[in-house]
Amino acid sequence: MSKWNRILLVNANYKTSGYDFYDSAFPPLALEYIAAYVKDIADVDILDTKAEGLNFRQYYDRLKEYNPDIVGFTVPVTSAINHVLEYAKIAKKMGFTTIIGGWHPTLAVEQTLSSPWIDILVRGEGEFTFRELIQNESPKDVKGLSYKENGKLIHNPDRPFMKNLDTLRFPARHLVRENDYKIFNLNCDAIETSRGCPQGCKFCSTHVVYKRSWRPRSVENVMKELELISKNKKIEDVFLVDDNILVDMNRMKKLCIAIIKAKNEGRIRKNLYFFFQGRLDSMARYPEITKLMGKAGFWLVLVGVEATDDENLKKVQKGCKINQIERGIEVLHECGIVVMGNVIIGINLDDDVETVLHTIRKTSELTLDLPSFTLLTPFPATGFYKEMKEKNLLLTEDYSKFNWLNPVIKTPNFSPEILQRLLFFGFYYVSYYGGGYKNKLKLLKKVIKKRGIKFILNPGRIYRGIKAYFGWRRIVLNNLSQIEEAISKKMRVRDVSRDKKLKKAIIMESI
Repeated sequence: MSKWNRILLVNANYKTSGYDFYDSAFPPLALEYIAAYVKDIADVDILDTKAEGLNFRQYYDRLKEYNPDIVGFTVPVTSAINHVLEYAKIAKKMGFTTIIGGWHPTLAVEQTLSSPWIDILVRGEGEFTFRELIQNESPKDVKGLSYKENGKLIHNPDRPFMKNLDTLRFPARHLVRENDYKIFNLNCDAIETSRGCPQGCKFCSTHVVYKRSWRPRSVENVMKELELISKNKKIEDVFLVDDNILVDMNRMKKLCIAIIKAKNEGRIRKNLYFFFQGRLDSMARYPEITKLMGKAGFWLVLVGVEATDDENLKKVQKGCKINQIERGIEVLHECGIVVMGNVIIGINLDDDVETVLHTIRKTSELTLDLPSFTLLTPFPATGFYKEMKEKNLLLTEDYSKFNWLNPVIKTPNFSPEILQRLLFFGFYYVSYYGGGYKNKLKLLKKVIKKRGIKFILNPGRIYRGIKAYFGWRRIVLNNLSQIEEAISKKMRVRDVSRDKKLKKAIIMESI
């Protein structure tokens, strides 16, 4: 029997404002994959403290009850690292061996492993690495592992990427079936149909982790998993988590045709819908395939617009032009697919206030259904991070602040406070998400046409949606409070919110 016969994989109940706007509990797909690869050689379970809403005391009690030999953690986003380490600290102090994996540990190996609460770190794809660790009962000579030995950090050679993703075991969803997972207030599950991205965007870490490779699963293999997901009738939506699912549009065409056929034959429920991340230039080049996606049940897409002009798109190596972005949005509207698009504030270090305000105005003109903004953030090991380090422009390396909303770099033309104020002004300018009244009404009609009136009238969804919206509105206005005072003095009226055009003009002057 292995010395690590009892394994508990933990999803920490992290809190980070840059990711918790929708109060989402995201399916722990990475842990489900890891569990699938050791369930035949050890007793394994997943404790999702975020989905269950557990506090530290409850987490401690569950650890004590399960009494594992090894506790594994994943870091889903960089800004969650400090929270995850707090969970690891509790496990380590209870005497359990601790192991950590995920994108952030892979990108910041030395710093993560230097924590006294971590024993072993998994770099890159973890399925076979973790399995081999459990079988060997030691991290020694296991490819893809970093670990501590007599106070020294040991880094084993990298593990090659899996060549054929069709050989992947399906995630062990049965271990978390009792949890309710929601993204954007939708009862959901998640599926990964490919890994990596061939693009080299300067600010992105995907191509760093996967070395600009892209490996797809076959359509047949994906369909088998979708049929299994469809059997869980409480699932309404499936998030395709691929970083760039549209690399091969012919593959996407085949997948859509397979989904439509499976729905017609009853192998997949007709009321199962999909949302995804995608590149606008890909959809602009293939409008007919994008239209087929709409027919298959794809109804919401998250897109990275990043910049609103060709010069800045080129600077960040986005690999497309603004006219392709505009055409992509137009195609998605024609297909009835809701477009949530993000623009990066301060994407050019030489930006001044006027150029940022111009970017915000241009964003509002892009006809995105749900426009949003983030700050330029140099995630570890990216080209942008290396540039900021070389130029001594990093304000902090406290990764809990790397949440896309907190300024972490110096810029020559304004202070970090002004940069953050510009970010929140962007949200104010587009009415906190969704644009003005006319745009919100247009969005509502689009969703009703795609999902039906019952989808909109769901009481729980209405409550959570309103709560999230006004919660975010409060955050935006709190961050613009100093400007609000200036507005009140200049306008000399009690209710300044009624004249929004004048208010926007005064905010621009105040910034």
